[in-house]
Amino acid sequence: MTAMAPLAHRTPVARVAGLPAWTIGAAAAGAAAARLPFLGHAPSPDEGGFLVVAGQWHGGGTSLYGNYWVDRPPLLITIFRFASELGGLVTLRLIGCVAVALVVLGVARAACMISGPVAGRWAALTAAGLTLSPLLGGYEVNGELLAAPFILGGVICVMSALRTPGHHDAVVRSAMAGGLAMSALLVKQNLADAAVFGLVALVVAVWRGELSRQRFWALAAGAVAGAAVVLSVVAVWTVVHGTSLVGVFDAMYPFRVRAAAVQAAGGREHSSARLHGLVAAAVVCGLGFLVLALVRHVMSRRRHDTAFVALVAMTVFAGASVLLGGNYWHHYLVEMVAPLSISAGVLASRRSFAARAVTAYVVLAASVAWGVSLAQPQGTDAQAVGQAIAASSQPGDSIVTAWGNANLTYATGLPSPYVQLWSLPVKTIDPQLAELDGVLSGPQAPTWFVIRKHVRSWGLDTARTSSILGQDYHAVGRMCDHAIFLRNGVDRPAPRVVGDCRGTSTLLNTMKELAQ
Repeated sequence: MTAMAPLAHRTPVARVAGLPAWTIGAAAAGAAAARLPFLGHAPSPDEGGFLVVAGQWHGGGTSLYGNYWVDRPPLLITIFRFASELGGLVTLRLIGCVAVALVVLGVARAACMISGPVAGRWAALTAAGLTLSPLLGGYEVNGELLAAPFILGGVICVMSALRTPGHHDAVVRSAMAGGLAMSALLVKQNLADAAVFGLVALVVAVWRGELSRQRFWALAAGAVAGAAVVLSVVAVWTVVHGTSLVGVFDAMYPFRVRAAAVQAAGGREHSSARLHGLVAAAVVCGLGFLVLALVRHVMSRRRHDTAFVALVAMTVFAGASVLLGGNYWHHYLVEMVAPLSISAGVLASRRSFAARAVTAYVVLAASVAWGVSLAQPQGTDAQAVGQAIAASSQPGDSIVTAWGNANLTYATGLPSPYVQLWSLPVKTIDPQLAELDGVLSGPQAPTWFVIRKHVRSWGLDTARTSSILGQDYHAVGRMCDHAIFLRNGVDRPAPRVVGDCRGTSTLLNTMKELAQ
């Protein structure tokens, strides 16, 4: 046997409460359009920080990516560089709209391949609701969202390779799957979802006699070759831009191990609170109910299609990846959108009332949360303070924000002489703050130093930093819970926040525009 026969279990459309054929297109367009009102919202710390890093990554520099260090793969920084060169934050948010549309279309295609067109429509509706939900990051563009189209493309290519009777065409599709899976890993280093799906699908197909061993090795070789090509291209691009491949690998994996130990040492109370918040978000947006529906379906049947088994394995991996992330940011849950949306579509097409009910809940919950988010302020404290400092700055000024607050640095438009823009790398790589203190007391000392709340922070030795600030800097104000310091001998107007620290809401701005 050379090709996989029972890859998909198709349920006759007449037996299932269906959705109209235009559901998929409408879901994709609606999910993308729903993000448009938030194009002007203040950047998140990751959005602002990655734009700062990517905007100056043109070759050389003093750190990993130009003059900054970040624990992310080069393809992610490349995407942010593309956005930075074409307009910055708004362009990035438009890329996010495209990514959301591709996710909806991708889950629809994958579900359709497993269980027919009805499954595709339900899957698209589910994905649209989940990508719309502010509880999963909302309008923000993060690594999980940008990697999702690559993951789904890999899943689709795996199933296509297993179905294709021609040897050459099957290997080509397998190579495409490998390349897409590697692309996802080069956007976010833990997103091996497509690779897990492909490996499990191939192994189960061979075990069940649906795929010959010869074809298995040919497809596996094709996948490895495709991954190697993408890895090689990105590696050359990275080296040409002055970034060390050894340094990138260390940032992607060994650093994460060291950072996990630092997080564990920081106390379980904070971590536990964040985990509880993550679980609550998963339940409210409907992800938790989708997991329960999937578990119930898996337990109620003895045998499942090969593709569905691979989908379950992918879901388990995604869940483990989210929980092992450590910080438990809500946008981690975006990794669960693809497998659970596909599962929802498959279950709905197999006459699962629970799946259809949960999908309806997902869409309703997301719509309500989206409406509420329109009324929320579109600014942040970091943006307000950053813009105030930008208004008081002069050409040649620089800034250091501690600890983290990369979005504040982005809002100022000023460079930072300190290579760390996020708190976790500071606490992992420079816990004694020797590098920071050297910058503050050296020839490249920043013009401005900004700290949220106070200098003291867990895991850091801040005694010398406080001493340097007391000797070489003076406080020029405290705004929006941020203390602002100016280097001695430098004369600048005191920064002033214009309006409220959080700004106005999108809904209020729209009402004002309509009233004019």
